[in-house]
Amino acid sequence: MANAFLDSTLLDRAIEFAVRAHHNTERRGKGFPYIVHPLEAVAIVATITPDQELLAAAALHDVVEDTQFTFEDLQREFGDRIARLVELESDKFVEGLSESDSWRDRKQAAIDRLAAAPRDAKIVAMGDKLSNMRAIARDYSELGDKLWDRFHAPGGRADHEWHYRGLAQSLSELAGTHAFTEFVRLIENVFGKPKPEWIELSDYEESGDGYTAISYNHKDGKRMMKLYADYMPISEPERELRMAWNIMDLGIHIPRAYRLVTDGKRVGVEFERITPKRSFARAISEEPEKLPFYAQWFARECLKLHATPCNTEVFTSVKDHFHRDIDASRDFDAVEKARMHAFVDNAPDATTCIHGDMHVGNIITNGEETWWIDLADFRYGHPWFDLGMFYFVSVGNEDEVLAQRLFHVSHQTMVRLWELFVEAYFGPGTSQEEVRRLIAPYGSLYMVHFANRESMLAEWRTHINNTLLA
Repeated sequence: MANAFLDSTLLDRAIEFAVRAHHNTERRGKGFPYIVHPLEAVAIVATITPDQELLAAAALHDVVEDTQFTFEDLQREFGDRIARLVELESDKFVEGLSESDSWRDRKQAAIDRLAAAPRDAKIVAMGDKLSNMRAIARDYSELGDKLWDRFHAPGGRADHEWHYRGLAQSLSELAGTHAFTEFVRLIENVFGKPKPEWIELSDYEESGDGYTAISYNHKDGKRMMKLYADYMPISEPERELRMAWNIMDLGIHIPRAYRLVTDGKRVGVEFERITPKRSFARAISEEPEKLPFYAQWFARECLKLHATPCNTEVFTSVKDHFHRDIDASRDFDAVEKARMHAFVDNAPDATTCIHGDMHVGNIITNGEETWWIDLADFRYGHPWFDLGMFYFVSVGNEDEVLAQRLFHVSHQTMVRLWELFVEAYFGPGTSQEEVRRLIAPYGSLYMVHFANRESMLAEWRTHINNTLLA
């Protein structure tokens, strides 16, 4: 079948202009024509948007910095928008700075301007920065730290790490695109995992208290953070940040995740703040008469999540997760563990997305849209594992104090929420008792999981014996 018609006149003109502008110019020390880099930037931008003006700006992004042409030339040839996009992407033309300023001052000014730039400009910049990072990663794999001798940055590797981590933060609005995910992965490959950035806690106000973390809203109204308890390993927030970026790649609606942060004792993740917003748990506590409405809405969102194919090369199996939990437990003998392992092995297989910590406290809304939150346990597997978590927190855990603390409602309300959810999720006429017999053992797996963290097994042992070990 012939390729469909697409008017690429503008992009074609931009590429032709860039080819002429960079004619007979080598890409700095690479041994190949300079135009290869702008064309790679175009290809990267094309993975994010089909907007011809953004693609054209990517082709032209180095014309003013590295040739005799000016912004006025671009404006005359291609219009105001393309010229402005090229200007915002440039490191050299930051108002108030010149070549006499230090390397770090110039780069910091460019990072700050890019962070404040509109999304369109960030998309164009992503093409350039990812192309550069690909080249650095390739050369680093061959040269190691000798690579940094090629550049002008006075601090060598440390300066480049600072620069590219700053660029990643300034471009974090693009989290969820394949390009941003690759950019961050290459930065980690070259410089290692990101280090938590220190924050001033007085700039935040506490906004919520969870089982293992406390939420804070920044006073600027645009950001919030989740700080894990000081007994939680740093691997938890690291995984949540990485999970958030990968989950956005799947098209699942979540707040953008920006960076790791620390107050000196605790480590957490900084996110986009959704405002106004309430968790479904908070909404139910404030509007108890709407319990059926929120139960049905929650069921629809869960069904949508559970219909989403998961990337099994990026995310881990929920079965593997529980096998590790069972092995790690000190509270069960070898025979009991063998029966638990058998239950997990015999559970249905699936490669759809599951939240891993699915309950009404981990979905928020502004009244129209919803966002999933608390994503450190996101995995792939059969939805019954997710339903087990919701069963555990709503029915299996009878601690009245904990129900009020986490969900702001009574245990009785949580049980009724489960019943309404079952009817909406499985369909009218579904037997509550049959669903309970099916899902309760999966809830007991979460009891094993949390018993590994807290001394709560005595309270849950009867439930585990009657379900998972029955």
